[in-house]
Amino acid sequence: MKNVLLFIAFLISISSIAQTNIDKELLAQTPNCENVAFNSSRLIDRYFERKNYDSINVVSTRWEEFCGTTEPIFRMKVLQQIQSKTFSEEWINKDYLMNFILLYLDRLDYSKEPNVKLIYERYKISFGYISFNSPFDDLTVIWANSLLENEDLLPVERAFCLLYSNQTDAFWQILKEQKVSGTKLQEVYAQQVRKTKKMVEGNIGILSGIFLPQSNLKEFIGVKPIFGFQVGAKINKIQYDLTLAFRPGKPANPYNVFFEDEIVETNYQFGGYVGLDGAYELTNNYRNELDLLGGIGAEIMDAIKGDPNVESDSKTLGSLNLNLGFGYRIYSKKMSFIGLQTKYNFVNLNNEKGTNLKGNYISLVLTYNYFGNIQKHSSMQRLKMK
Repeated sequence: MKNVLLFIAFLISISSIAQTNIDKELLAQTPNCENVAFNSSRLIDRYFERKNYDSINVVSTRWEEFCGTTEPIFRMKVLQQIQSKTFSEEWINKDYLMNFILLYLDRLDYSKEPNVKLIYERYKISFGYISFNSPFDDLTVIWANSLLENEDLLPVERAFCLLYSNQTDAFWQILKEQKVSGTKLQEVYAQQVRKTKKMVEGNIGILSGIFLPQSNLKEFIGVKPIFGFQVGAKINKIQYDLTLAFRPGKPANPYNVFFEDEIVETNYQFGGYVGLDGAYELTNNYRNELDLLGGIGAEIMDAIKGDPNVESDSKTLGSLNLNLGFGYRIYSKKMSFIGLQTKYNFVNLNNEKGTNLKGNYISLVLTYNYFGNIQKHSSMQRLKMK
């Protein structure tokens, strides 16, 4: 009986040990990048206080081996190499370089938001599991500022130190002035600028101006106001617009038209233009732009107004309109611009058997346009192109 009891106790102990092992397996914690990033940043902070840069290098290397190259790791590697005077761009992947720079700038922007913790939880993977306003961020700013005291820094080294010391305007100015030409940094910036410039921009605007005719057109039709609108798009340096303009007002003098088999005197006119207009960008500093203008369309003028109530016909004169000129724009920061256009319009109103209305005209027009592409506008602001 004693032996039986011992055997049963042995089986129970074996079962208990097996259960304990299963529980340990189920509850065991697997290392993950969030934990590794947190612990690595704490170690780096501790070693930085002691100026133990070799240990920082060991920690960041192991961090990268476990999690891959994230923005915080990239930042750390750049500062380490500048500190040890071994900086090289050979290891930098051009496909990710601009992304790491923009991620760091996003980090600075998000750090100022009132709901910063919520934003971090939403995007923590993209930001390498380093929280906003963290001691790690403070450390890299202090480190970059200390490196800027070195007058022997290469231009590209100085650019990165300006970035990571949060002197971002100075960083972008270096790139805009091409002070780091021949580097991957300058190359990817130029690629991003070209890509941004090629984005299509939409345009919708209203216009108001004055019609300044010449020759017989001036004598009989006279100076008139212009109202209208335009809609189109800009691709690279060329903008294409569909323009519809109206020219109301009584004529300067009565004139004759051939209408319903007889010559009739009229004291009415309502003119207009519908056409495809183009603008080629000559100069642009992102706030001011000078354009070469051109267009082709139809010049239309009602000479006799029809009355639908009595089924009365109207008389309309028409002509091809070819125009050339110049335009000037002043852009705002809110995706809009005010434009001034002056064009010489070649027309020849066909008034067969009526008064000779030959004559070209000058159009002087002021426009207000909603213009742009939200993505392009955002990219231009981030790259400090404006």
